[in-house]
Amino acid sequence: MKRLYRSNKNKVFAGICGGIGEYMDLDPVIVRVIAVVLTPFTGFFTVLVYLVSIFVIPPEPATGGSVSEPAKSNPNMEEHVKILGILYIAFSVLGLLAAVIVFFAVTGGGLISGDDTAILATSIVGTAVAGLLVLLSAPGIIGGIGLMKKQPWARILVLVLGVINLINIPFGTALGIYTIWALTNKETEQLFKGEGRG
Repeated sequence: MKRLYRSNKNKVFAGICGGIGEYMDLDPVIVRVIAVVLTPFTGFFTVLVYLVSIFVIPPEPATGGSVSEPAKSNPNMEEHVKILGILYIAFSVLGLLAAVIVFFAVTGGGLISGDDTAILATSIVGTAVAGLLVLLSAPGIIGGIGLMKKQPWARILVLVLGVINLINIPFGTALGIYTIWALTNKETEQLFKGEGRG
């Protein structure tokens, strides 16, 4: 009978997400992304469940591992990099969408009023705020595309964005932690060095 264990092979912190992934025949990366996305929506209840699971779910029993197991790790980090690229592009596209909404909402408010001074003021404010949102979103899109293409400069750019994101509680913090973990990993460094040579 199949049992739920904390994974030794697919372990980032305590092996909880890896164990759930193995138990449900899912890629552990998908389980991790779901956990990160759910965390802010559940009032950080996911973190509490994770911490309790460390003590409730037993560790995977030690077995004689096959020789081919270590080869899985590099494609695994490649998958993390791909997911990061998608996340940065997705969040940045949301920023662009917010820029469009802000522009039309603010300038539209001035147009509805019919007052020339209000139209001028709202046009300036709407354009400035929308422009700022576009400027803040652009690096994420550029970095995300660069990560997908495994460009060495994109790793540095997204690492900087990840550190900045740490202050944006809760989504940015979760994304920042995931970014720093994935992009400072030795295997990820090798992945980007290999692409830089090629």
